[in-house]
Amino acid sequence: MGGLAAALGLRKNGHHVTVFEQSRSAAELGAAVILAPNANGIIKRLGIDAEKDGAQPMQWHTENTASGELLRRTDLAKTAGLWQHHGILCRRSAIHDALKSAATSTEGAGPPVKLHVCSRVVDVIVESATLIFEGGARVKGDLIIGADGVKSVTRTKLHDVRPFPSGKSAYRFLVDRKKALENRVVGDIIDKEGEFSIWYGRDRRIWMYTTQFNELLNFVCMHPDALSEVPASEEAFGGSENTFDNKARMMEIFKEFDPRVLALLELAEPSSVRLWQLFDMDPPPMRHAGSLCLLGDAALPFLPHIGQGAACALEDAASIAAVFPPGTNQKEIPERLKLYEECRKGRAEEIHSFSRLLGHDLELGDEDARVNRDLTAVKYFPYIFGYDEHDHTTQKFREYIYKKTLPHWSMPTSFGPMPGPRQTFYGKPPDTSTFVRSSVKFKTSRTLLQNLLPSHLMTLAGPGSTAFASFSHTIWSNVSWLGGRGYNELVFYIHGVQGVKADGSSLPGSFLGVTFVDSADVIVGDREDLGMPKVFCDLHTQRTGSTYVLKASWHGTEFAEMRLYDVVETTAEAMGKGVDSDRVFTHRYIPAMGNKAEPIADSIVCLPSVRTLRSDEKRKRAARGVVNLTKHDAKALPTLHHILARLAELPIFEVIEGTVVEGAGMLNHDDAYTI
Repeated sequence: MGGLAAALGLRKNGHHVTVFEQSRSAAELGAAVILAPNANGIIKRLGIDAEKDGAQPMQWHTENTASGELLRRTDLAKTAGLWQHHGILCRRSAIHDALKSAATSTEGAGPPVKLHVCSRVVDVIVESATLIFEGGARVKGDLIIGADGVKSVTRTKLHDVRPFPSGKSAYRFLVDRKKALENRVVGDIIDKEGEFSIWYGRDRRIWMYTTQFNELLNFVCMHPDALSEVPASEEAFGGSENTFDNKARMMEIFKEFDPRVLALLELAEPSSVRLWQLFDMDPPPMRHAGSLCLLGDAALPFLPHIGQGAACALEDAASIAAVFPPGTNQKEIPERLKLYEECRKGRAEEIHSFSRLLGHDLELGDEDARVNRDLTAVKYFPYIFGYDEHDHTTQKFREYIYKKTLPHWSMPTSFGPMPGPRQTFYGKPPDTSTFVRSSVKFKTSRTLLQNLLPSHLMTLAGPGSTAFASFSHTIWSNVSWLGGRGYNELVFYIHGVQGVKADGSSLPGSFLGVTFVDSADVIVGDREDLGMPKVFCDLHTQRTGSTYVLKASWHGTEFAEMRLYDVVETTAEAMGKGVDSDRVFTHRYIPAMGNKAEPIADSIVCLPSVRTLRSDEKRKRAARGVVNLTKHDAKALPTLHHILARLAELPIFEVIEGTVVEGAGMLNHDDAYTI
């Protein structure tokens, strides 16, 4: 699965990819698999909608004792909004087939992946990126990705760390859910669709969940090795053939479990019950060398106790694709693989360690141990699920490029090096301005917003993988320091951030990512001194009845539109705080003269003045708000294309509110300071 995902991702980047599969069919072994939110997001980015192929969103998580005592039942719908994507329960073969079809199809971006079956690799020459096959044939490439599983041949070229038996094995099989529902003994334990259940014994446990349009039940029955007499042979790596009477032995091993569970196990077709020995491995010193890297189980096999083995393989695939964008120079492959390892090694090992912890046997009745395990899970799940490896590695790749090229930086820094000259600050005299401010606040991707923050100085607060941002458009009129003239500005805010102070404490507020202004004087006035990230564009507004429309463009190329519909007056109490009423932060960055590597200033500026809605200000609320963003190439938007490429990437999951405020006065931010 991870290998095909990497192949598909690299194909989409325009690379020529060949996959060598040692089996005859290139089919996926195993019955079903859990893809947590962090994994589902990766396959969606690759164009795979697993739910259309039968995957079931995980809706319930239930834990029971072996005797049938309910320990907990969690309605996952209550926390689903924390994550960008569902956790899903999938049939392995459906995901594998979808990835294979997308990778090898003649349709889609990039050259189709070439797939060769019956191609068993027996050796690898790392220095020349050469594969040696059974029979003596050789194939040379630029990059070798070892996705050859627990029995990896490619791994042996990097280090001497090897997998070892964990002491546990698992029976795996599928059962027809309709047939199971007809069994009176089973009762109501499989009534809920999308339910993932665990039944705990002291040294054995059973996983059970629905999949494939809720038509099948997948079972994973884990137990001590000795009870099933796993043979010491390589077959144990990939699931034993039915050499023994697996079903009869399984029924004996789990005979003390709840009769309802045993009734389900009894429904298994004997020939479908496969025995898998569960292998573990200590974290290795490396996962790459030269032009070779490892992925998935080849890099670090996972025990199944947290359901992250396939997910981490998919994260590996996403990371590899991100460090090899279109146009990668062959000479840079080793250093790109070093970046891949830096992005993946620590996280994979952390999750691997947690999976080991969850697999520990607990003495029946040891409530303290169970509570401690559950508290650890509460700590780790946000770390695991609230993550997007594509976003993470893409940001690390940007930082790698910046460090490599040492570009000239100018604000706004969130979007990368800013084209354009340095600007100076001009003071502002007393102000007699008036304004009309319209705003749209929306829910979007936390992981993408986090990448827009200066990560060493600021972070998003709270759990989950969604967060809030807004666009605020202000029409300024009668501005005294512009000779009574006015201008328009469009501001992008990220809400719910924490600014880190020098003493380690933090301040809550909103981050001002960028301000689009149609006056060069305003940009020059605020940019470098206060750290106000202002850029030039054309802003055109139209108010027709109760509809407000803003269009942003640069020399005729339109890139943003904001609309508010059915705007009506409201009260201060009904409206609450505006999007600019929080403490606001900006990132002040000034490069040094003659030395691009050492900035004069790299800090967070706090604008603490909180705007209080005055009694003479008009407040209005819109029934509906809309924001549309369009990215363009460098020819169409020479100085803004990089900003729009990042803003247009933000999904709008939900518009929270649209507001309009009309009033007078402009804050001069005399109390601004560096935190």
